[in-house]
Amino acid sequence: MRPAADKLKLTLLLVILMCPMPLAWSMWYWQWGIPQQQVANGQILPEIDNIQDWPTVSPIFQQTTRSWYLIFRCQPLIPDCQLRDEMWRLHRALGRDAARVQRWYLLSENTEDPIAGRFLGEQVALLYSAVTAEDMGGYMIWLADPNGEVVVSYGGKILIDDVFDDLRYLLRRNPAPPQWQANGINTGSETQITRRNQTKTFKQ
Repeated sequence: MRPAADKLKLTLLLVILMCPMPLAWSMWYWQWGIPQQQVANGQILPEIDNIQDWPTVSPIFQQTTRSWYLIFRCQPLIPDCQLRDEMWRLHRALGRDAARVQRWYLLSENTEDPIAGRFLGEQVALLYSAVTAEDMGGYMIWLADPNGEVVVSYGGKILIDDVFDDLRYLLRRNPAPPQWQANGINTGSETQITRRNQTKTFKQ
């Protein structure tokens, strides 16, 4: 009986040792159970021009500041835009990192600038009147790195908590160098954003 028991144990051991291979293959093939290293809840690395090239009357991009950009627009013909208040609260919730982010509110050129009712820290950029929502890709919120590259954009149903999580993640993964914190100097750091098997690095 002993040889039979030993053979059974050997068979079980071989099965245990061989299981990981077909299991790993099935996880890869059907894409289940794979931990996703994912930054964004929105559209990652959208095909959108650098904000330096956006059709605004005055430029948004400011190379000397080395800031990140939180840019948003409201639905047209809505006099009381709740998104402005939500973006202000999101910006304030960043704490010490809030100083690293510029918050820009996009308006059409023929829209009155709400300077009297502007939220604290809010900057306004006027789009040329010929620009439509389709020209902006149908998005409502954009996150851009210090080089002006749009790394995440949001459209459709937007959860502000998701935008906050993404922006905070990007700031933590790309900390401001001590030299920049002290003097605002560009030190050649990099911006990294990862989506499953896709990694893109922006030189700063």
